[in-house]
Amino acid sequence: MYAVDSPSLATALVAGPSQAGEWIAFVGVPDLGLEAAAQFGIDLDRTVAVPRPGELWLSVTAGLLDVATIVVVKPPVPVSAQQAERLKSRLRMKDAALVCWGEWPRSDATLTITESSWLGLGYGHGRLTARRVVVSVRQSGPVRHVPLWLPDPDQQVAERDHEVVPLVVAQAV
Repeated sequence: MYAVDSPSLATALVAGPSQAGEWIAFVGVPDLGLEAAAQFGIDLDRTVAVPRPGELWLSVTAGLLDVATIVVVKPPVPVSAQQAERLKSRLRMKDAALVCWGEWPRSDATLTITESSWLGLGYGHGRLTARRVVVSVRQSGPVRHVPLWLPDPDQQVAERDHEVVPLVVAQAV
């Protein structure tokens, strides 16, 4: 079980398994941008979305674990330790994973965006082309800070081991 603080992180986490042919599901995310998810690499033909499960969100999430390898859930209320343990047991039985957009008791890892900046905008013109972030990963042990492109100028999620400069800056050099 993983807890994330943004839709970008949730989508990036499930994009790889989706591209590999796994079924994924989104529960309680009515503002999920399907076009943006597809740009992250989500195969929409193998994606189930239940935007407004209401008070049945826990049952819907558990049920989707029968068909989806990974479920992204945004609970409408704080999750109790008992609810979390029931789902964790189900995850073990189904060999599935859960990504919670929000707080989750005793998650295996918590990922948060601690720094964020965008590339592409000029002085009153342009369009967003890439996003630099630093993701803090809290697991057992010390917190790790991972610089990522979320996404890079080619719309890929990648480690940020090199700097990308806007084309106008590169041409001026």
